[in-house]
Amino acid sequence: METRRRDLKIPVQIPAPRQIVVGARPRSLRLWAVAMVAGIGCWLSLATSATAQALSVTAWLPYWEMPAALSSTLGHADVIGTASPYWYDISGDATVHDETGAGSASVIAELLARHLRLVPMVTEEAGMSAFARILASRSKRTALVRTLVKLASHPGYSGLDIDFESFAYDPKHRTALADRLAMPLYPALISQACLALHAIDRTCQVTVMARTTAAHVYAHGDIPSWVYDYRALAAAADRVQVMAYDDHSPGGRAGPIAPLPWVKQVIAYARSQGSASRYELGLPAYGYDWYTPTSATAVYANQVSDLLTQVRAHPHWDTTAGEETFSYRLHRHKHTVWIENTAADVERARLAAAAGFSGVAVWAAGYEQPQLWPGLYLSRPR
Repeated sequence: METRRRDLKIPVQIPAPRQIVVGARPRSLRLWAVAMVAGIGCWLSLATSATAQALSVTAWLPYWEMPAALSSTLGHADVIGTASPYWYDISGDATVHDETGAGSASVIAELLARHLRLVPMVTEEAGMSAFARILASRSKRTALVRTLVKLASHPGYSGLDIDFESFAYDPKHRTALADRLAMPLYPALISQACLALHAIDRTCQVTVMARTTAAHVYAHGDIPSWVYDYRALAAAADRVQVMAYDDHSPGGRAGPIAPLPWVKQVIAYARSQGSASRYELGLPAYGYDWYTPTSATAVYANQVSDLLTQVRAHPHWDTTAGEETFSYRLHRHKHTVWIENTAADVERARLAAAAGFSGVAVWAAGYEQPQLWPGLYLSRPR
């Protein structure tokens, strides 16, 4: 499946660059891998004091990679506290569509057996206009909340992760809808939903796109980021998870996925909008391989070693962005890769801890390099 738009935690086609088998096992490990392992130790020593408050860790589990995501999550249940499988999607008429494997009894049983909190993700496909009609109608808002409560009432679920993003996609810049309906009424919907979830003893998490300013700015030119009122959402929800990634993504020019200066701005803005302890910082375990100025395919962090071996490239650590990057040529076409590896994610976790965030959320389990979970050096709150 293709990436539908920027900043979404959604199905992404992960082909290898043309005629490169990313999944192939390399014949030998390059020196960069050895250096990275050594480097993780340095990151850990730097992160220890900042992560001493035992940040919580959420793992998002994409349904299209469920076997790998589940295996990774179960194998690191001593670090991960909350498992959030991408299982449900809601259309404009509040109809629930199950994604592949949604509500799998075996997956639920395995996660609960490892004492993980199970908080499924719910997305929406309404779009700005259709969702505005829901927000404008008290009866439609109430019907949507009832739908969410019904989903959350499963005896194995601890709550829901409300990850509504499609309504914030507005390439036509219909600012009247964003200003008049989405900005004031989306937090009202979330408040109503969270109250209803709390009434049945379920938690309420909300996932939002990254913001760096209170100004009405279209992120990437098509996302009215101001519809996510951080302060109001943090007051209503138990936890607000900020997707601090895809600052550069397909459709735009090559660049770091979550550059450190930008991530620091995202963290600073969240801190200015209520208690920092209400927030979790989203961490990406992937990158992009640009093969034209604005076209790219996604690359999981755990695919990079194989890719480097096959294209005989040498990675470079960009100290300003705090990310790894490299380039190579294939069939006379230049490819530029930016990747968020373990060292990058550990540094961002350190920043979240220092800022007082309650935790981090990784997109996604099954994408990560093997060093990530121990590298985070985090544990569930007692």
